Amino acid sequence: MKRLTREDVYNAWVSSMSMCGSLFKSIVKELGMAKALEMLAKQGEPFGDELGKVLKTQLGGKKLDVKALNKAIMPMMSSYGTDAEVKENPKSLVLKISKCPQYDGFKMAGLDHETIGKMCSAMSKAEYASIKSHFPELEGRVKFRESPNGVCQEEFLIK
Repeated sequence: MKRLTREDVYNAWVSSMSMCGSLFKSIVKELGMAKALEMLAKQGEPFGDELGKVLKTQLGGKKLDVKALNKAIMPMMSSYGTDAEVKENPKSLVLKISKCPQYDGFKMAGLDHETIGKMCSAMSKAEYASIKSHFPELEGRVKFRESPNGVCQEEFLIK
């Protein structure tokens, strides 16, 4: 059996995110943007919960640090075909994401840049809240790309 390349994985995620984006547009038509964003935000919770569980397992009771955080996050990012430039600081991990299957899939579904930003922000906030339930000292924030060709910057801070 042929092993999927990173590009194959990326393209599969773009297609699935395109379907998610189309569904989102239908929900907006039926229930409005606020309710659609509320519903979409809940999709960030499982990612944050999974990251928290992976970190706890990897740490085995040790204190959270940036290296452990990077070791847990990067395989998850790679599983989506996402390209991220990573910078480890003493108390934070910064990811610069240029090639994002979520963004490209939502764009493929016909969603505009501003709406995609709202979608990503809603999901990210839920993800960070979920991670915090495992690690109260860990905070996340995202700076959404300024233009469709820009990069998103996600930062995880250990307080």
